[in-house]
Amino acid sequence: MKIVILGAGFAGHTAALHLVKLVKHNAEIIVISPKNRFTWFPSLVWVGTDTMSADSCIFELAKVYEKLGIKYIEGKATTIWPYKQSVDIELDNGKLESVNYDYLINGTGPYLNFEGTPGLGPATGNSYSICTVEHTAETRSNYLKIIQALKRGQKQTIVIGVGHPLATCEGAAFEYLMNVDFDLRKKGVRDLVSLKWLSNEPEVADFGVDGVETIKRGTLISGASTFRALLDKHDIKIILPAGVTKVEPGLIHYEQVGEDPVALKYDFAMLIPQFRGIPLKYLADDGTNITAQMTQSNGFMTVDADYTPKKYENFCGNDWPEFYVSPKFPNIYAPGIAFAPPHSLSKPKQSNNGLVILATTPRTGMASGIMGRTVAQNIACQITGQKFEHGERLSQMPAACIASTGNDLWYGAAASIVMAPVARDYKRYPKYGRDLNISDLDYGLAGAWTKRLLHHVFMWKLQAKPGWEIIPE
Repeated sequence: MKIVILGAGFAGHTAALHLVKLVKHNAEIIVISPKNRFTWFPSLVWVGTDTMSADSCIFELAKVYEKLGIKYIEGKATTIWPYKQSVDIELDNGKLESVNYDYLINGTGPYLNFEGTPGLGPATGNSYSICTVEHTAETRSNYLKIIQALKRGQKQTIVIGVGHPLATCEGAAFEYLMNVDFDLRKKGVRDLVSLKWLSNEPEVADFGVDGVETIKRGTLISGASTFRALLDKHDIKIILPAGVTKVEPGLIHYEQVGEDPVALKYDFAMLIPQFRGIPLKYLADDGTNITAQMTQSNGFMTVDADYTPKKYENFCGNDWPEFYVSPKFPNIYAPGIAFAPPHSLSKPKQSNNGLVILATTPRTGMASGIMGRTVAQNIACQITGQKFEHGERLSQMPAACIASTGNDLWYGAAASIVMAPVARDYKRYPKYGRDLNISDLDYGLAGAWTKRLLHHVFMWKLQAKPGWEIIPE
């Protein structure tokens, strides 16, 4: 029995760890990834402000997999043959290879669609990113140039947010924004900076999950009011809901709901691009391209979700996939970012020109880890002839997030957010769609300590060091 995993991010790598525990003696496990590296993405916000080294956020996959008895191939999947049960791979040395499988996990993550917005991205030099280690290192270098200009007394405009009307990962961009604000204050140059938050969210702290809230001492506390007050306190201008349409040197073009198109001057911009599916081809035995049958229009893989077009008010919890398995091939899975969401969680908006502006659904971090574990458990069931026993929809899945606002254990802080579940389910929770007795929202120094602790705990877990199994996803 052979299990092939494409990608070694949160979903793919977590699936590999659990498969070793569940089926090590019944299956050969193969992980294929274009880089011999796992990245702990939540800490890249600190790398981007030069308060943590990039080396602290990465480790070599090959060493971990050798220890666990997993075969590792450094290469990039290009084509999947679902009927033949094989994958074509372009190896690191440029050669091509075909790998057969009995079960396939597509954990390839996102394609960073910088070209979806003209002029966006590190390749143009117009904006920067914290989506990869390399991008973050470039962001840090250019951010430090801004610091030097500020120390010379030159005023600067910094814009942080998302660079496409349909971008995701607003939470990561927001965290970088607050860490930049903290670092500027620490260096004594904040008064020379006009700092702006540019997002496609319908409201502050929507984060692509339709916002967050909790009840404390009988009072409803919303993330929108909490984070808007935080931005106001820190003199950060809020621009939303807005969709960036073009980026030129020193000029960001965007459309904002209810406003005329705007061209915003800036000196430094960190803008998250749109995510799309990795451009894999799916072919039938005769070479017929069946990619359209296997994926949605955004390139992400079709799974056991309800993709029936619906109005926003008719979305429901059961629309979301339970097993992250292909409806056509029960041996192909797509956990994490690789699966196609059936719809958004946040409400779409339109500009005066009809541009759709929508914070699309994030599927990273804790959620991806849970999906990876779920897929591993069900493959273990299939191998032993059992039916699927493990399923967890986003409308059942809790998620926790710690968003730092300064990498300092004495003067820093962080927002601690718990959502239960991630996708609102108004059948189970008629009033708010979530269990607000479990959901939580807090802010303070304790969160900064928790964020740092989680960095070390999960770097331990993901390297499969002793006791990793008892650390939850």
